[in-house]
Amino acid sequence: MRKVKEYLLVARAIYIKEMLLWIRYPSWIFTFIALPYTIAGLFYGVGYGIAGPAAAKNFAEKTGVENPFLYYLLGTVVFLMTSMIVNDVGMSIRNEQLNGTFEMQYLTPAGKLFLWSSYILPHATISLMVTAASTIPPLTLGLRGVDLFSAVIGVVALFLGLIPLFGIGFAIAALTVRFKEPWAVTNALQAAISLLSGFYYPLAVLPEWLRLAAQFIPTTHAVSLLRDALLLNKRLILGDYRLAVLVALSLVYPVLGASFYKRWEMHARRTGELSKY
Repeated sequence: MRKVKEYLLVARAIYIKEMLLWIRYPSWIFTFIALPYTIAGLFYGVGYGIAGPAAAKNFAEKTGVENPFLYYLLGTVVFLMTSMIVNDVGMSIRNEQLNGTFEMQYLTPAGKLFLWSSYILPHATISLMVTAASTIPPLTLGLRGVDLFSAVIGVVALFLGLIPLFGIGFAIAALTVRFKEPWAVTNALQAAISLLSGFYYPLAVLPEWLRLAAQFIPTTHAVSLLRDALLLNKRLILGDYRLAVLVALSLVYPVLGASFYKRWEMHARRTGELSKY
C-alpha cells in the first residue's frame, strides 16, 4: 500500500507540473484543436484538386465511406495521439536534460519507468480534450445509424491500440538516454507507423508484404475497427480477431520496450552516459 501511495505521489507531481505549463501557454491548446481540421482539410483539398468533382465518388468506391473528410479526420486524430505517445517519453527526458533537471530526477527514489511514463498522463488529458473538441461536432452532424455497442467497441479498440505504443515510447526513451538526440530514429519510426496504419488510405492499396507487416502495428487494427463502427456502420463483435491481436500486442510491446529501456539505462549508468548530453 505504501508503494502504491508513492507511485501516486509521483504521478500527481508530474501531472500538476505539466498541466501548469499547459495553462501558462493556453494558445497551444487552440492550435491543437484546429490541427485535425487543418490536416484533414489538406488531404481533402489535395484529393479534390487531383480528381476534381469525381473525387468523392472515386473515394467512396475505394473505401466504402461517402464522407472523405470524416475518414481523414478520424485518421488524423489517431495519428496525433500516436505521435504524442511515441514521442512523449523520449521528449520528456530530452527536455529534462536541456533544462538541467535530468540528474535531479534520477536522485529521486521513484521508479524511472513509471516516472517517465507519467508524463503521458497530463498530455493525454490535453489530447483527449482536443480530440473531443475536434471530432464530436463533425461526427454528431455527419454520422447516421451508428450501432452504440459497436461504437463502444471501436473506442475500446482505440485505447487498446495506444497501449502498445508505450513500449515503443520506452524504446525511444532508451535511445534518448544513450544517443541524446534520436530524432532520426523517431521520425523513421513514426513514418513507418503512419505508412502501415492506414491513417489516410485503405491498406488494400499496399503490396501484400506490407499488409502483412501492418498486422504487427497496433494502430492498424484500432483505426480499422473505429472506422468500421463509426463510418461503415458495421456491427462489431467481441470475438473479432483484431481485438485479440490488440490485446496480444498490448501485453508484448510494453514488456519489450521496458526491457530495452532498462538495458540501456544500466549501460548508461556503468559508462557515465547519464551525465552527458
